Amino acid sequence: MNIIPKVCNAAIAAASLLAVGVAFGQTKLAAPATNVLIGNATANDTQAAANDKFAELITKYSGARLKASAHHGQSLGNIPQMLSSLQAGSVHGMILPAGFLSTTVHEMAMFDMPFLLPGAPAKITAFAAQSKAAAKMMELAELKGIHIIGFHGIGPQSFLTKFPLNKLADLQGKKIRDIPSPSRNDTYKDWGAVPRMMDFGEVYTSLQQGTIDAVVNPPDVLYKMKFHEVTKNFTITEHFAFVSNVIVSKKWFDALSKDLQASVSRAGKETIVFADVAYTKAQDDSLEALKKAVTVTTMPAAEIQKMKDAANKGVWQKMRSDPEKGPILKLLEQDVANFNKK
Repeated sequence: MNIIPKVCNAAIAAASLLAVGVAFGQTKLAAPATNVLIGNATANDTQAAANDKFAELITKYSGARLKASAHHGQSLGNIPQMLSSLQAGSVHGMILPAGFLSTTVHEMAMFDMPFLLPGAPAKITAFAAQSKAAAKMMELAELKGIHIIGFHGIGPQSFLTKFPLNKLADLQGKKIRDIPSPSRNDTYKDWGAVPRMMDFGEVYTSLQQGTIDAVVNPPDVLYKMKFHEVTKNFTITEHFAFVSNVIVSKKWFDALSKDLQASVSRAGKETIVFADVAYTKAQDDSLEALKKAVTVTTMPAAEIQKMKDAANKGVWQKMRSDPEKGPILKLLEQDVANFNKK
């Protein structure tokens, strides 16, 4: 029995199949006809516009090999569901506040420390671009299946309330809608308030029904989401600065060819430039609109100092001593010091 020719023939056949498989894989990577889903929780605001721009630019720079579309108003699920889908690769991209990632990348919560970052959108973006802490957070996100293209600023955050807020003591016992960011949650507790984690789609009704007493965000999202219709007061405190991130699924991104990866990255970076301009105008315009809709005041400087003092004794000490978050916070503080010297 002549075994050698049969073995040779089998080897040749196997090699041919392997070559076809490799070629097929390369073809798939080079020109994936992929419908790219960009998920967003808000609607009709600047965050929605930024997600639309991201989708538009992905399609443009990929030569329509990637056909991207943004889906707003939690149509792809709530934020935790969309983030889970993004890690799995079924949602491909999102633009949202970085604090929402803190349940997965715990160090991301350090962006939400009170009275830490500059508030103007373009300044937040410029800070993040040179921040060593931000670069470290990007590395940590990769380990959790999230590829961060970059960060940009949304704006300073203040209180939109159903009650007059003129001093720190007015926050005692008040229920404030919050996101699952430990540093934010602990800050409100330091001020005697009660943080309530809540999906964005529930906020309007919850304010209307009295389930919560206040919501904190920059003027743009507060006005565009019409929360002023069910509140009475906007008190400027600017105690948090909202950092947003442009993210994509690492599983999906890694499967793309190098040229398509470059297209997606370029789209994300140009979206950040778009967002800086859009958010700067939107925050100014929305603040003026709020002045016509509710009572707008500024928290007195002495009360702001009380807020800082309470946070310094509480959340700041807690986070600095945290073995996981402390090193990132220290690096972030160094970044802020360096940025402020410029």
